[in-house]
Amino acid sequence: MKKWLLISAPVLVLFTLFVVTGFRGVDYGDHWDEVPWHIDHARAMVNSGLFLPRSYIYPSLSKWLVLLPTLPSAIATALATRGDPVPIQAAMTAVTQAPDFLLTAREVFIVVSGLTMVWLYSAVLVLRRGIFEATVAACCMGLSWEFAYHSRWVANDCVLAQFVALMLLALALFRRFRQDRWLYLAAAAVGAATGAKQPGVFLLVTVLLTSILSLPLKDWRRQIPRLTGICAVSFAVFVATTPGVLLDPFAFLRDARLISTVYGAGHGQFTASGPIQHWLWVITYLTVEFFSPFHLVSVLMAACAVFGGVMWTRRDFRFALPLLVFPLLFLGIFCSKYVVMIARNYLQIPPIMSLFAARGISELFIWLKNRWARRALSLALAGVALAQAVWLVTSAESIRHYDPKAYVRQAIAYVARHPKEQFRISPQVRKIARQEHLVLPPNAVTAPLGQAVVMFGRAEMGDPGLYKENDPWLTDAIFGPREVNFNWYAVWGGRDRVVVMPIAKARAGAVPMAR
Repeated sequence: MKKWLLISAPVLVLFTLFVVTGFRGVDYGDHWDEVPWHIDHARAMVNSGLFLPRSYIYPSLSKWLVLLPTLPSAIATALATRGDPVPIQAAMTAVTQAPDFLLTAREVFIVVSGLTMVWLYSAVLVLRRGIFEATVAACCMGLSWEFAYHSRWVANDCVLAQFVALMLLALALFRRFRQDRWLYLAAAAVGAATGAKQPGVFLLVTVLLTSILSLPLKDWRRQIPRLTGICAVSFAVFVATTPGVLLDPFAFLRDARLISTVYGAGHGQFTASGPIQHWLWVITYLTVEFFSPFHLVSVLMAACAVFGGVMWTRRDFRFALPLLVFPLLFLGIFCSKYVVMIARNYLQIPPIMSLFAARGISELFIWLKNRWARRALSLALAGVALAQAVWLVTSAESIRHYDPKAYVRQAIAYVARHPKEQFRISPQVRKIARQEHLVLPPNAVTAPLGQAVVMFGRAEMGDPGLYKENDPWLTDAIFGPREVNFNWYAVWGGRDRVVVMPIAKARAGAVPMAR
C-alpha cells in the first residue's frame, strides 16, 4: 500500500492542485456556449422525460455529464418512493433549476478533465519509463494554464482530451501485454471521444494502425476480424453516448451539416484567410501558448515534444507512428476544409504532445553526461513547474477577487516602468486614475502620440467584430482576471480588464482611441 501511495503521490498532488484551483475559479461569469448548447438541453431532457436533446451541434456526452449532479437526488428519491417516476423527475428538475447548477456542472467537467493527467501518468508507467517521465507528462497537461481555464467550461474539448489520454493508456497496455482487450478499450475510448465531440472520430485511425502494425500485414485472417471488432466497439460506445444518431437521425445529420457549414464559411475574426494561415495559427497556439503562459518555456517544451517524437519513432515506430498520424491527419483535413480557428478545438492534440515532450526531456537527461548539467536541467524544470503552479493559483484567485481600480493602478505602474515608450491612456482608465488620485507618468500621452494604448479591453474596444484574434502578441500586458487568454479570445464576454496594446494592433482592430 505504501509503495502504491509513493508511486501515485506526484499525480495525486497534481490532480488535487488542478481540481482545487479549478473550483476556486469556477465562478468566472458567462461562456457563450454553456447554457444554450449544454445546460438548456439537459434541462429540457429532464423536464420532458425524453432523454434525447434533439440538438446535435455537439454530440450528447456533455449532456450526460451535465446531468451527473442530479443522480444523488434521483437515487435518494427512488429509494424513498420505491421507484415512483413522478417524484424522481421532480427531484432531478429541482436540481437543474437550482441557481448554482451551472457552477456544479462546471465542477464535473473540471474533475473529468483532470483525469487526463492520471491517464498520461499511468501510460508512461505502463511503458516502464519511470516516475520522473510520468510526472513530466502529467505536468505538461496539469500545469498548463490553457488546459486549466478551458476545463472550467461546460464544453466538450477538455473532455475529448481526457479520452485521448485514456486511449493512450489503453494503447500502452496493449504495447506491454499484447492482449486484444486493450485495443478494444482504446476503441471504446475513441467512441466516447467522438461522443464528446465529432473530431474524436479521427482517433480511430490511431487504434486501427496500431492493430495493423502489431500483426503480419498479410495475415488477413487475424487482421480483418480484429479491425472489424475495433470499429464495432467504437461505434457502439458512440451510439451509447449519442443515441440520437440512430433514434433521431435527421436532426443529427441536420446539425452536423450546420456546424460544418459554419466552420467552412467563417466566424468573425476567428476566420483564417486560407489553409496556410489556419495551419500557422494552430502551430503557433500549440507551440507558443499551450504548455506555458511563459512563451519561451512553451516553445522549449514544444521543441522537446518534437525531439521526443523523433527519438521514439526511431526506437519503436510501431507505437509512436500511429500517434503521429492522428494530429497530422486531423489538422490536414480540418485546416484544409475549414477556415474557423478557435483554440479550444485543438486540445485533443496536447496529450500526445505531452507524452512526446516527457520522452524528449528524458532523452536529454540521457545525453547529458555532466552531473552539473543534469542538476541544472532538474532545477530548471522544478522552477518552471513551481512558477506554473503559482500561476494557476494566482489565476484562480484573480477570478475570485475582481477589482478594476487595482488593475488601473497596476497599468499606471507599468507605464511608469517603461519611460522610453509613450502610452495613450483611455478615458475610462484616466477617470479611475483621477478617482484614485494617481499621478500619470510623463509618458502618458494623448493622440496623435503614443506607441501603445492602455484601455479596458471590452468597454473601450469598439466593434468586437473587428478585433483581431489568435495572436499571442496582441497585447504587451494584461491586468485583470485570468479566466481566459485574452490574446486568443479577445471578444470574450466576461468581466473587463485593462490591456496594454501596441498601437498597430489596436488600429488593426479598429480601436476608436487608436485612430
